[in-house]
This record gives sequence, C-alpha cells and structure tokens, in this order.
Amino acid sequence: MKSLKSLAVALMLAAPLANAEVVIIAHPNGVSGLTEGDVRSIYLNRSGKATPIEMAQGMSERRDFHDWITGRSESQLQSFWSQQTFTGEGEPPEEASSPSAMKSIIANDPGAIGYVSPKDVDESVKVILSP
Repeated sequence: MKSLKSLAVALMLAAPLANAEVVIIAHPNGVSGLTEGDVRSIYLNRSGKATPIEMAQGMSERRDFHDWITGRSESQLQSFWSQQTFTGEGEPPEEASSPSAMKSIIANDPGAIGYVSPKDVDESVKVILSP
C-alpha cells in the first residue's frame, strides 16, 4: 500500500513537468495576450483569433502541447478532425515537420500560432504563453 501511495505521488509530481515541455509561440509582431482557453479554442476550431499550426503526429512536442492545452490524445484528435471534416465544419491545422519548420511558418505569418520546446525559441518568434 505504501508503494502505491509513493507511485501516486510520483505521478502527480511528474505531470507538471510534462506540461513544461512546450511554449506557445507567435510572430514577433503578431498575436499576443492569449490565455490557455483562447489557445484551446483556436486549436479545437472554436475561434478564429489565430491560425493554428501543429507539429507532425508522433512528435513529443505535439503530445506535450495537447496534454497541456486540449487534454486530448492523438486518437481523440483524429476522431475530432474526422468529424469536423465530415460535417464541413473545418479542416485539421497545417502541420510542421520539425521545430525549425514550425518557427519558419510562424515567423512568416503574423496571424499564426504554434508551439515548440523552450530550447528551440529564438528571435524569429516570440513566446506568448508558457505553463
């Protein structure tokens, strides 16, 4: 029983660390002042405040982002976007194949937002939200 409690505590302590793996970025002169709720709405096709850019499926940044912001697994996201596409309500966001591709897209589109690991942030983008 004691080891079960220790495991539960360890898992609770580890959860915030997973969330700290990405930051939300935008063009240096672009979107700012977004909350977690705003970003969630943008990525779940509920708001047009910005154009969302996703990392490619299977990338750890994508998993970390959705753990933090939308709370959805990859299979839940696939189901969501299948329904959105089927009903004509929306298409999945454009995908970036790497952190450098993500930064390039964001740096060239003042209306876009994305996410990268904090270590990948440089002067081409600005951090607009972090855990």
